[in-house]
Amino acid sequence: MNIVLIAHYYPPINSSGAKRAESLSKYFTALGHHVTVITTCKSRADGEFTEQVPRGVRLIELNGFGRERSSIDKGGLFEPMYSGKPSWKRILKDKVMAIFGQLPDPRLPFAMSFLSPWFSKQAKDTIIKADIVIGTTPPWSMVLAALFCKIRFHKACILDYRDHFSECHEMPGGRFSKWLEKIVDRWLVNSADHVVCISEPMTRYYKSLTLNVDTILNGYDHEILNQARAERDLINDGKVRIRYMGIVSPGRIPHNILKAVVEIKEKYPEFFKKLRFEFFGNAALLEKILIDDYSEISGAFHFFTPVRYFESLKKIVEADYLLFSETSSNKTLSAQGILTTKLFEYLGSGRPILADISKQTLAGDLLCKCGERNLVSQSSEEIFNFMSQTSFYDRAEDEFSPQIMSLSREFQAMKYADLINNISANKQKY
Repeated sequence: MNIVLIAHYYPPINSSGAKRAESLSKYFTALGHHVTVITTCKSRADGEFTEQVPRGVRLIELNGFGRERSSIDKGGLFEPMYSGKPSWKRILKDKVMAIFGQLPDPRLPFAMSFLSPWFSKQAKDTIIKADIVIGTTPPWSMVLAALFCKIRFHKACILDYRDHFSECHEMPGGRFSKWLEKIVDRWLVNSADHVVCISEPMTRYYKSLTLNVDTILNGYDHEILNQARAERDLINDGKVRIRYMGIVSPGRIPHNILKAVVEIKEKYPEFFKKLRFEFFGNAALLEKILIDDYSEISGAFHFFTPVRYFESLKKIVEADYLLFSETSSNKTLSAQGILTTKLFEYLGSGRPILADISKQTLAGDLLCKCGERNLVSQSSEEIFNFMSQTSFYDRAEDEFSPQIMSLSREFQAMKYADLINNISANKQKY
């Protein structure tokens, strides 16, 4: 089949958000499909240029006018939300989002260009030959572009939701913008042929807007993890390395682990000296909280800039423990439905996980099912007791349960490919 995938987050930028689209294109190609990714042309403001397009995948990069433009490795530095010292551009963007939410997305011209008479001939010819078009969010403008392919070129389209668009608990926005986002989102999903979500709670939410919704999980790329495992270099210096990869947002502060470490220092100083917490990514919020509220343990915490994807996987498989902390709330389906790429890579690494999250959340329940040695708790006392055991300071062997083995990107891509075949076949009947 000819599959067109429309995504903003895609190589060459180094972003965890790019891994779903990258992996789908990789494994669709491995299954024998012809895959073309149509993406925005990027600069360093979108992220570091460290990643490679999967072998066999055709890439078309377009600017905001729908003309072909290659990404250029210059033009500023990527600045995520929750920066410690935000620039004036970040401050302005945050203020706009606080009022208008996600609606005024800077990639909207890219989406609108799919209706333009001056749209790239190469992209146009590719879409005309496609059996199906998949748009993946965020940002929401990518699913809008996929919908325009249906409107203009009469193609079956799937809207792939990696995160909620409407009612996203992590995204800012005023009451009016949240209301308008839901109206727009309802129109989007009811205009598409099918919707795919990355978790069961997210699927439940989108089924309240439309009927044709399926769940295809994120996952881990077993091939790259196996390579990282083969190249890992363990450090034997008596330290227990507990690592966290990615951005620390307000809902990802591991307060219960921090409280447990304070107690460890008070009661078992010899254990505290062995602890080394390492954060790779933007953790400015945590750094500030350590200074303000947990200064007595701040010496055990070390912060590093983000590393390229393969290096991050090496850091994961080399760790003694992996720290997981996400919004732990059952108040909204958005908060329940967080199953991040990082979570699957943690599970696929075979390393034990310390999770400062409720067992009642989707992520907490999955962590419990994938291994008894994973500690999932919001009790600082329970975490303290776990870290007080002598065995905690001995490196454990890698461990892979049958549940973990079923969470690979390859397995999920096979399910996705079956869904695409069914949608395409049904489309051809009418």
